Amino acid sequence: MEAEKFALLRRFQYSSEAIIYQGKLESHGIEVFLRDQITIDSNPFYSNALGGIRMFVKTEDYERANEILNDVNLFSIDDENPS
Repeated sequence: MEAEKFALLRRFQYSSEAIIYQGKLESHGIEVFLRDQITIDSNPFYSNALGGIRMFVKTEDYERANEILNDVNLFSIDDENPS
């Protein structure tokens, strides 16, 4: 049995961000693994020290997951920018 390999996809400072993106990927059938979420939720000041909440996906899903997250439009704070 071959061990599965995982790739770091993104880092987030807050778990709320990570959970939103996790839901987006899981809605596309991509399994997501978050590291240090509980530690940072218990004390948010640990986020910088630990490098944030790390989101991992299986290596074979990395490219597809990256494309999906890149397609997500971030909220624009510039009223002149239509994107």
